[in-house]
Parts: sequence; C-alpha cells; structure tokens
Amino acid sequence: MIGTCGWGDAACPGGFYPPELPEEWRFCFYSNNLRSVLVPQSVWPGLKRAEVVQWAEDSDPAFRFVLELPAALSVPLTHATRDRELELFFETIEPIAARTAGLLLRIAEDTPVFPDWFEHLLNRLADHAPVCVDLPYDAWRAGSSIEALARQGAGLCWHCARDRAPHPGGRLMVAASLPAGAREVRHYIEQLAQWQGEEGVAGLFFEAGEGAARAAQEARLIAELMGV
Repeated sequence: MIGTCGWGDAACPGGFYPPELPEEWRFCFYSNNLRSVLVPQSVWPGLKRAEVVQWAEDSDPAFRFVLELPAALSVPLTHATRDRELELFFETIEPIAARTAGLLLRIAEDTPVFPDWFEHLLNRLADHAPVCVDLPYDAWRAGSSIEALARQGAGLCWHCARDRAPHPGGRLMVAASLPAGAREVRHYIEQLAQWQGEEGVAGLFFEAGEGAARAAQEARLIAELMGV
C-alpha cells in the first residue's frame, strides 16, 4: 500500500487536485489515483457514520484504508470505558470494515507505561484487524511493550527517516515518511517488501502536506518499476 496520511491536505500547493474540483469530490479523486490511505486520528471527532458510508461509495472494493485509532483509545482507560469507546469506533467504521487493511495505535509521548492495559487493548484490536503501533522512543520501546507486540502479532510503526529498517514481526507494518528522493523511496519499498514476505501487510504513507500526494504517486511508480 502507498498513499498519504489523510487526503484533505493534498489540496496544498503541488497540483494534485484539479483547481475546479469541488471539495466533496476530493476523496473520490484521491481513491482513483492513490489506492490506499491512512485515516488520521484527527478525523474522528464529530465524524458521522454517514460520512464513512460516503467513503465506501466513493471508492471501489479494492481500495484499502488503514485507520488510526481515536485519541480516546490511545491512553490508558478502564476496561468498561475502553469497551464503550471500541464499540462506538467499530460501529462508525462498519461501512468500510471489509476494506480496512489494519489499525494504527499511536501512543502519545507523555503516556505512562501500563503493560496490562496495553496488552489487553492489543488483544481486543487484533480480533478485528491487523494492528501496528507507533510507540514513543523511550521506555515504551523496551521490555514488556515489545514483548506484547510479539505475543499479539502487532507491528511496530517504522519512521523511515529515523530507523534504517522496520522492526521485525507483526501482521501489519505502517511506514511513515516525508517526501524523499527516489533512492530513499526505493530503499523504503525494498525494506517493506522484505518485511512483508508472503503473509504480512505493509504500507508506506507520506505525511500530509505540500508534496505528499505527488510523493505517493512517484513512490507507486517506483514500486511498479521494481515489480513490487
């Protein structure tokens, strides 16, 4: 999978969307030109299920979504609160459930380490879709947290500019990148293809902003030339 984080900011200078294209048609245009998207956490507050139904209608069955979990699910919660938030989230995304390639859990930098909460949440999420986790570069990336990822079959988000290669293991790998040169992008794609193997699901998503959509289009072309 190659795409961007969201599709709204692709309207920044860079010419991805035709100037005359109405804003409500942007996702349809995006889905025809880039075949996957990482839906960011910022989308969920106030989002109505009818809007998700529209996403399903504006994309074809082969299009794939990776969904970043709402902020409320990215911090330690009681089991009852967690289950209620999960129920609301999965009810909202039901119209695109069949097109959801995986879920991204992003842990904020200042979140204290609670191993039991973390593993229980991963376990619940894995019942619905493959999971990748973006952990802070601190105590979260050592010991019990990494072991929990392995036990629950979750991947560790790869920040391409910071780490040379993705962390091994998991069913889903989300790679986050800023627009980069062709050589760097080729390296990212080679690493993701190697990580993915026969059974994994990997995606390279360019952070939203000027040039992200064009960078994703160029990356798709590089992947096609590589036969990936």
